[in-house]
Amino acid sequence: MKLSEKPTIQDFQLEGVKHISVTDAYDLISKDEVFFIDVREPEEQAKEFFNFQNVFFYPMSSIMDNIHLIPKEIPLIVVCDEGIRSTKIVNVLNRQDYKSVANLDGGIYAWKAKGLPIAEGMVSKSGSSDECAPDNCEGGCSGCG
Repeated sequence: MKLSEKPTIQDFQLEGVKHISVTDAYDLISKDEVFFIDVREPEEQAKEFFNFQNVFFYPMSSIMDNIHLIPKEIPLIVVCDEGIRSTKIVNVLNRQDYKSVANLDGGIYAWKAKGLPIAEGMVSKSGSSDECAPDNCEGGCSGCG
């Protein structure tokens, strides 16, 4: 991954957190070379989401409950709306010995500003864009409970 020590789009940064541009992140996720960890809350994910195979939804409010499910051996890019929450989560993952993890510089706002693909509406873990409900959701978004 082509990473930088400081973000170029967002103002918020923490020492030791690496950042990746949205175009570089798009290239990697399109080739299935990274996993996205989307830390937005369920109501945010219900509005728009990344429609790629390797995206996991672990809201910031409950990520510590699910941290054991996040693979350490795969390069990760953490995303949120602006890059603030994702920067904080990258910092947490760094402290948990994750070796290849980066923040999406500028978050989804920067992603959309570049015209990169984003889907609208709720998605279940299986990738279906049907309305999320307990009978068709596999629990990936934490939105149905």
